[in-house]
Formats: sequence, C-alpha cells, structure tokens
Amino acid sequence: MVVYRYMKLHFYLVFGLMSVLASLSACSFSMVATLRSDQQVDLSYTGAIKPKVAALLSDLGGTAKSSDRPLISAATVTASLQKIPELSQIVAKNQVPQGLEGRLRVANPEKLSQRFPFVTQKLGSGASLFSLTLSRETTPQLLSLFTAEVRDYLDALMAPIASGENQTSGEYLALLTSVYGKTIAQEIESSLISLEIQVPGTITQVIGGTWTGNRVVFNIPLVDLLVMQKPLVYQISWK
Repeated sequence: MVVYRYMKLHFYLVFGLMSVLASLSACSFSMVATLRSDQQVDLSYTGAIKPKVAALLSDLGGTAKSSDRPLISAATVTASLQKIPELSQIVAKNQVPQGLEGRLRVANPEKLSQRFPFVTQKLGSGASLFSLTLSRETTPQLLSLFTAEVRDYLDALMAPIASGENQTSGEYLALLTSVYGKTIAQEIESSLISLEIQVPGTITQVIGGTWTGNRVVFNIPLVDLLVMQKPLVYQISWK
C-alpha cells in the first residue's frame, strides 16, 4: 500500500509540476521521485524552454533578450508551492533564464492524494490498477496550480486549455504558425514530456506507454496537453 501510494503521488506531482513548466511552451522536462522509509516522498525536477519559444516569451513579457531575468521565476514558484500544506523543504532555482529546477518533499502523502479525483486506483490480491485521465473537465484543477506568469504565457500562446477553444492539434499548430511563425510551432510540435515510473509487481498491461520489467515510460506530446482535444489516458495493470 505504501509503494502504491507513492506511485499515485508520483503521478500527481509529475502532472502538477510538469504542467507548471511544460504547459508554458516547448520544453524538456524530467522528474525523479524517491520513496522514503517514513512514507514521505522526495522529488526533484528540471525543465527548460526551447530557444525560439523562450525568446518569444521574453519579448512578450517585455524582457530584453540580454537580460538575466528568468522566464519562470523560481521565487514565485516556491511561494506558490509553499501554499500547499502537505509539501515541505521546497527549493527552486533558475540555472538559466529559460530553465527551472528544484526539489521538494511530500510530507503528508495521504492528504495530498485526496485532492485529485482524476486519479483512479484499485488494489487486489491478484491484480492492481493505476489509471490517470486528463480531460477538459479536469484542466481547471491543473490551471489552478499555475502562477500568474504561467497563465499569462498560456494566454499569449493561445493554448486551448486556457482559452477554452475546441481545436485539433493541427488547427492549433496552424494558428501558432500564422501568428508566430513556423519555427515556434515546430518547437512545440516536437516537444515530448517523458515520465518514468516503477510498480511493485509484474506488469500485465499498459495504456499510453511502454514497459520493460516493472518500469513504465510515458512519452506525452506537449501539443496534446495544450490542446486537450480528447481525454489523455494513462494506465498500468500489474499483479
């Protein structure tokens, strides 16, 4: 049960913190989670916005390209995370203006896991299941995690999850191309968010990813997260 709870929290924080970074623009993102013997969870993450999109957001934000002012303020992110009572030891820093990295501890996993109904878990003596479904109905919960600057960037990039527009990925990329040019659209189209998770058993089925042994990898196209035209379903079954 402890290991399973860790897995649930791993996915919550991946999608929560990932969204704060990845939903901004084209970026690379990775996250590592460590389950402690006292049932708390240590997390570290790193992400960086791709060059052309970073330059665009810098211009839109009125920041000179030569400035060292970060696109995503580590101080603002830290302050936002500190409002969540179940988190502790929160550290975030800007290694470069277009990137963010940090770490935190989930001090109370059980309370935190009660906040997010789009996560389903079923444990059984013979089979267990983990399922996460992201949809237009659950995007307000994700958007509520964002700082004001992140929401401004989403608006500037005309992201359908923020605007409420019903667009396909192709339509959204065509809109970006017409407004900001082909390079910006290509950077967003080529961005993938890679998540890795280990389960405490033998995997029997995975939806939305691939697996080797007890390790599952989900590669999520960023544009699918920004558009959310159809539900994004990620599921692991094991015994």
